Amino acid sequence: MMRDEARLEQMRSTLAVDGYHLSVEEGDSGFDVRITADPESCADCLVPKKVMVSMLEPILGVPAEDIRLAYPSDAL
Repeated sequence: MMRDEARLEQMRSTLAVDGYHLSVEEGDSGFDVRITADPESCADCLVPKKVMVSMLEPILGVPAEDIRLAYPSDAL
């Protein structure tokens, strides 16, 4: 697995403008990706998960099924 740190940082910066925070943890079977939001952020303003995963695929260098994505609106 080869992740593109520069593009990952670019995505983090883009999300941060709208008050979102991206964390990525590499596990044995792919990546756990969590997006959290500041209290004043719009919880429903993110693109659909499927779209976000398709954006993350080339950045993380893994197929969609190896990316587990959690959004602020997901129950913990």
